[in-house]
Amino acid sequence: MAILKIALTGGIACGKSSVGQMFGALAVPIIELDRIAREVVCPSSKALEALVMEFGVEILNADKTLNRGILRQLLLKNPSNRQLIEAILHPQILAKMHAEIAELELQANAKLVIIEVALLAEKNLSDLFDRAINVDCSKENQLSRLLQRDKISKALAEKMIAAQASPQQRFELADKLPTDIIENNSDRADLEKKVVILSQELLNL
Repeated sequence: MAILKIALTGGIACGKSSVGQMFGALAVPIIELDRIAREVVCPSSKALEALVMEFGVEILNADKTLNRGILRQLLLKNPSNRQLIEAILHPQILAKMHAEIAELELQANAKLVIIEVALLAEKNLSDLFDRAINVDCSKENQLSRLLQRDKISKALAEKMIAAQASPQQRFELADKLPTDIIENNSDRADLEKKVVILSQELLNL
């Protein structure tokens, strides 16, 4: 049975993961591409071996796992690094995503699945999904939450935000996909109410 594939996106620290957890608590299946991204670079994986060939063993921790902080620095260092890393990782991440969706389609009661996709707008992935949810918040809240979450400098936080699609680019997703927007500028209780309402609407489509 075909399942409704909904991409959950939003800027870094806007609350995308919190929204995903809330949908999960409502028994909506969730696929996190960040989780898949960690799985495809496990020790001895082809993806990790390819990264080491390109960037050296300096990207590894002492236990041979990937040092994600160093990889993030490489991503932000220059566009060619980003293109190379994404060329290695993205095909494997998407292949595993499709495999997990296929498993859900075998379940008779599965009507929809939400896939957390941070780079939906940046990587032109709209064609892979039926709908989208865009979690948005003010620039001030985004910066404050990122600083608090990652314990990084303001300069690095601003660089990470600038490396992503702009809020306007995410709003333009509606030109390609039916898109619901969740504003996350209040407290968690308010966000939960919005998720409950939206989940009911989506299940009734």
